[in-house]
Amino acid sequence: MEERIIDGEGVRIRTQAFGHLDDPPVLLIAGAFASMVWWPEDFVELLSSGGRYVIRYDNRDTGGSTAYAPGTAKYTIGDMAKDAMAVLSGYNLQAGHLVGMSMGGVIAQMAALIRPHRVRTLIVINSTPLGVEWLPPPREDYRQHMATLGHLDWNDRDQVTDFLARDAAAAAGSSHPHDADAARRLIERDLANSPSFSSLQNHLAVAAPSPVQARAADIQVPTLIVHGTADPVFPIAHADAMATAVKGARLVAIEGGGHDLHREDWPQIVREIMLHTSIIHVGRL
Repeated sequence: MEERIIDGEGVRIRTQAFGHLDDPPVLLIAGAFASMVWWPEDFVELLSSGGRYVIRYDNRDTGGSTAYAPGTAKYTIGDMAKDAMAVLSGYNLQAGHLVGMSMGGVIAQMAALIRPHRVRTLIVINSTPLGVEWLPPPREDYRQHMATLGHLDWNDRDQVTDFLARDAAAAAGSSHPHDADAARRLIERDLANSPSFSSLQNHLAVAAPSPVQARAADIQVPTLIVHGTADPVFPIAHADAMATAVKGARLVAIEGGGHDLHREDWPQIVREIMLHTSIIHVGRL
């Protein structure tokens, strides 16, 4: 594993790369509140051992990347898409296969729209399509969980840890037991590596593009959609809508899967990523 700090457009991005430089590069983009560790190292190594050069990184306001004082961040999904392109450039990569989870899936879609020549294929996991309106809201129990955010003291590490632990449980699917202890250990490790963990709340205000500015229907790169049928955050209708919007997109439903990457589902997800990223081999700059 190699770690690099990359300078984007006025932003510092902490990254890690796994595997061999000559293999097709896969860029993993995490979701809201999530640093790169939410792509577990064991999951990353399954991809790298299968012949992929895998890069993960901390989004703005997570981990070791640039953090802004709470409430002062003015960046957009478009800016975060440019961060992803900066990571590719930081590894001298002409283009890569983008894999985005949740908000990371929105970032990946945006990158495919603004820099299509740098995105060989797109994989969107448990996310929502850009530019599609009137999709179902999160499940009622998840909405009730998110309503507790108004009482959260983001400067209190214990409170933030407890909230994220509840969030992981609320986002779990129905096909496998939720491992609360493992989730809390991951959260504690994540926050310990995030000097400005209170800045996570800035992700709540990230400006999304309007349907006029960005539409999934305009994506031209080969697209795979992976989505849990029991996702309480973005119900499966979001995946169906994206599969309809993006020409030639393929949808793989994870039966009973939630808004997570459950270890029991890794074999299926990794197999689909490997198949999809075998379409085009990507060279270096």
